Amino acid sequence: MAGKLVQGDRLPEITLNFIDGSTVRLPNEMSGRYLILLFYRGHW
Repeated sequence: MAGKLVQGDRLPEITLNFIDGSTVRLPNEMSGRYLILLFYRGHW
């Protein structure tokens, strides 16, 4: 299991899969310097 990110760490390479079938690879497809990821659990 990966450790926590701390200030100054780089985002590890991850692929996000969306409900519509599209994907985005981070951080390769980031358009700016900063990124906020919000994980919403929904109704489980």
